Amino acid sequence: MKRVEKENNRKNEIIKASEELFYEYGYQKASLRDIARKVGITQAAIYYHFKNKEELLLTIIEKHSNELFFNLKACFSQKKDPIENLRDAIFHHATAIRSSRSGTKIIIEDKRFLSDEMKKIAREKERIIFLLYKDYLKLLQDSGLMKKCDLRVATFGILGTINWLYHWYDMDKKMTIEEVAERIIENLFYGLINK
Repeated sequence: MKRVEKENNRKNEIIKASEELFYEYGYQKASLRDIARKVGITQAAIYYHFKNKEELLLTIIEKHSNELFFNLKACFSQKKDPIENLRDAIFHHATAIRSSRSGTKIIIEDKRFLSDEMKKIAREKERIIFLLYKDYLKLLQDSGLMKKCDLRVATFGILGTINWLYHWYDMDKKMTIEEVAERIIENLFYGLINK
């Protein structure tokens, strides 16, 4: 194995271990010593790849935010019925909890521990995902496919509903994440109350 590939593998091992420990114990309680122990390296070896624990936290936030952004963008860019594109995006976003539960929790709960400078980077990642949804909803509204409403509130409603899944959804319960995603879409598209 080439040196660069070996270094990249080690860096990814550190990120993965950090994510697991931040998810399990929280950013503040997980130490660099714990991360080093989990990977099987010295604490000093972490500093070869990352300046500090805060940089590790931002790396995890950026990784999950970027993956979500590109996957949502792909859903919105499909040459399908525009409503189906929105349905696909929400379905993908909700079912992604299966593979990105830890990342979602870290973004929501631990970004507050970032310095102001790094918090700006994390917030910018959130902003581009927010705008991706909001701009698509505006497109639907402008084409008459969606009723007039406050797009900011509608976008936060979608994101809040999906992002909170990491907190309450239990993979061991009777309802699959796909079924939960379908119920979320029904509630968002058609509401709860019979008129």
